[in-house]
Amino acid sequence: MKLLILAAGTGSRLYPLTRNTPKSLLDLGDGVSLLERQIEAAIKSEYIEEVCIVTGYKAGQIDEKIKEYSASIPISTIFNPFFDVSNNLVSIWCARSLFLENDVLITNGDNLYKEVVFPEVRKQEEGIYLTISRKNEYDDDDMKVILTPNMTVSHVSKDVPLADVSAESVGLVGVYGDRYRKVFISNVTEMMKDKANLKVYWLRAFNELVANGIEVNTVEIGSDEWSEMDFHPDINSIREEVIQKLNRDLDIDSMGRTNNGG
Repeated sequence: MKLLILAAGTGSRLYPLTRNTPKSLLDLGDGVSLLERQIEAAIKSEYIEEVCIVTGYKAGQIDEKIKEYSASIPISTIFNPFFDVSNNLVSIWCARSLFLENDVLITNGDNLYKEVVFPEVRKQEEGIYLTISRKNEYDDDDMKVILTPNMTVSHVSKDVPLADVSAESVGLVGVYGDRYRKVFISNVTEMMKDKANLKVYWLRAFNELVANGIEVNTVEIGSDEWSEMDFHPDINSIREEVIQKLNRDLDIDSMGRTNNGG
């Protein structure tokens, strides 16, 4: 299975941090970037055989990072030349050839997941699966989901009224099986014929699939099993968590050396 990472955007909401650096290469507090964390989690899951990154803003920096990065699986990039005049539905379209022969797991480029998430999403049968999570309160910027009684997707949008929200879209999607890969990419390609869709989020494609009678299933993960780096408080929170983990690891290592020497 391939992992497709959508990382073409300018990350304008994280300015000035992203003025000269793509969001995916921001340091998380330990000298390791968001992109490296995503790749490491994918490799450790043992479910991902190849990683492809759709680039745009400051694409050369990501290409150079990939050249330097040593990994046990192939890593490549696809350039989205329309990144500065479009939204990420176009990035999916640019990577449409990936869906010809292999199942694909798609993720937003600003998300991090715990290792347990990939096996949970991958163990599903053939079909299209939107990963969701629940919380007590949702805000205007959340990609909100309305579910049917059978836990399939009825609608996904930031504009869903709060009273109708069933869950939040995590921004992680599995497309499994030849039939569903073809249906998914055919749907995206059809949407690209309408100029208005150049500016829409890629998750809008699921509303089109549902409207065309295609079932979009869901996989629920815990709110503590993923994080999103979209605003300054997000990156500050992630950096604090990384530093706390580093300190815990150092304490454990120090105790081990003391015990071994004592």
